[in-house]
Parts: sequence; C-alpha cells; structure tokens
Amino acid sequence: MRSGSFGLASTALSVVLLALAPAVLVGCPENSCFLKICQGSSCRCSISSCSDGAGFDTKQNRCRCLKGYLSVAGQCLTPQAANAYCGVGRHYEAGGCVPDRCRPGDEIDQSTGYCVSREQVATNIGVAVGAGQKLGCPPGQELIVDGPTAACVPLSQTCARDEVWTGQACAKVGRCPTGAMWDPALAQCVQYAQGSGESGLTVNVGQWASANYGPDGGMGTSGFCGAFAKKPYSFGIVEGASAYVRATVMMSFPEGEIARGVVQAVTVFDASGNPVPPRGAAEVDAAARNIFGTLVLGGGRASAPTSSTTVRCAVIHAGKPQPVPAVGGL
Repeated sequence: MRSGSFGLASTALSVVLLALAPAVLVGCPENSCFLKICQGSSCRCSISSCSDGAGFDTKQNRCRCLKGYLSVAGQCLTPQAANAYCGVGRHYEAGGCVPDRCRPGDEIDQSTGYCVSREQVATNIGVAVGAGQKLGCPPGQELIVDGPTAACVPLSQTCARDEVWTGQACAKVGRCPTGAMWDPALAQCVQYAQGSGESGLTVNVGQWASANYGPDGGMGTSGFCGAFAKKPYSFGIVEGASAYVRATVMMSFPEGEIARGVVQAVTVFDASGNPVPPRGAAEVDAAARNIFGTLVLGGGRASAPTSSTTVRCAVIHAGKPQPVPAVGGL
C-alpha cells in the first residue's frame, strides 16, 4: 500500500475518508484509493493500494506508473528492471523488448549477451566463411548463437518476453493497464491484481501464472518458451530433430507475501517423462525466475499460498547455419 504525506493547508481543504464517505471512494480496475484529499477541484490520493512504483491518478481513476518507472507486464518497473525482464540479448526500448545491437555481421551470444564475431562463430561450429559471406539460415528460421554452439531454429521459438507468435511472426502483445496483463490464450487483458481496503493489493497468482507461463495443461506462452526453446543443444536435440518439453512451474508465497515469493521449474520430455539434460533444466528454471521477478517487485498479498501450472513447449533444431552472401541470404 502506498501512502503520502499531507497537511491541512486551508479551510478549503477537504479530506475524504473511505470509512466516513464511501460514496466518494475512487476505484480503478486493479487498485483503490483509500484517502482522497481535495482543495477545490484539485484532488490527490494520499493512500492507495497501488503497487510499488505506481500512484493513483484521481483524474483517470486508476493507478499509473510514477515518473522514472516504466509500465511493463502490468507492473511499474525501473529501467534496469525492465531491461532484466527482457532477458539476455535484449533490452527495453520504445515501449517494448528489442534485440541488443552488434556491429554488422556479428551475432549476440544468447548465453552471455555479448557480441561475437562471425569468424568466431564459424570457427566454433566448424564452418568456413569466406570473404563477402556470413552465417545464415533459410527463410522462416533464425540463427541463434548459444555459447560455443549455433543453430537454425524456427522463428516461432525466438519471440521476446512481450511477444506472441501469430502463426507468421512474433508480434507485440496488447498494452494493458497497471495490475493487468495480456493473456495470449484468451487474447485479451486480464486483471490479476485487486485493491482491498483491508489487505491492500491482492494478486490472483493463478491468473498471473496462466497469463505469463501458459494455461495449466496447455501450450506455454511464446514469451516463456521463447527464452529457452531457441537453444536446442541445451536439451540434447541434434540437427533435424525436435521434441516437446513439459515444464511445471511451481510458486509459493511464505505468509502470503508476494515480495517473499519463490518459484521453481521442473522440466521433462513430454513423450517419455524423462528429465531433460541439466543445462536445459537450468534454462527453463532461469526463464521462470526471470518472469517471476516482475511479480515480486510489485508486492502485495497472494490470493493463495501456492500455485502452479504445467505447460508444453516445442524445441525444434531445424539445422546447421551455412555460409550465405553478406548481403541477402539463402
């Protein structure tokens, strides 16, 4: 719950308390104002259940991000936290997650976030690249460098955290107000945070998990799966092979506090039920933790002490990158 200091500046100042005047309670889709202070026609909310980084806008009757914070995935994040949300190899810019930039011809190592020269990538995978050439993949695929390995993977496995796969391309999800986020399965904004006069901000952790990771028993979201499905070697999947992995994301909230929440992901191959290689398991767990970090930053009370969802993600290793003309491609 956010609070602000105030003083009785003049007799024209009126203090509106929820307990004394419930008819003037200012509500918003996700949060509430509990103490509204007005001087003439100018009002401000002194106490609200807005999440950290947000304040209640009495003109728009809703919580909005404060100056210096960015609206990302239903939360108000600092620029540093927004960059972290986008994950390795991306940063937050112009309202969304965008790839980091390297000099022409170089590639981003998705395991470190650093730029790697085309010559180094070619040497690592044993492919000779001549003058006027670079490594590339066929249309509909993208070259992904992951440490000493590189692979061509379908574009559907490369979506950013704030994107969905449309069937043809990765596209930015719809923008939602603070306390709500886009649910790809429902194709609409869903409210996961509610203001309560007694307990402050209450978060529907089941709704949040479904929107971020995917509905229980269904396919994982592009933003979640895309963080690790683009790394087939981490799952031991060789060129031309593919597999579905099944990830169970488990969240718990000690004493019901979101800020103390912890998350863990357990991943197996969907067909056999056998555990994926340790490196693949670590990639899925890291993706789950990265997304979960935005929830923890918002604070509030959890609607349940635990919540989980189990989703499936396709991991396809389309092939090995090949030399292509530096201008154009395959």
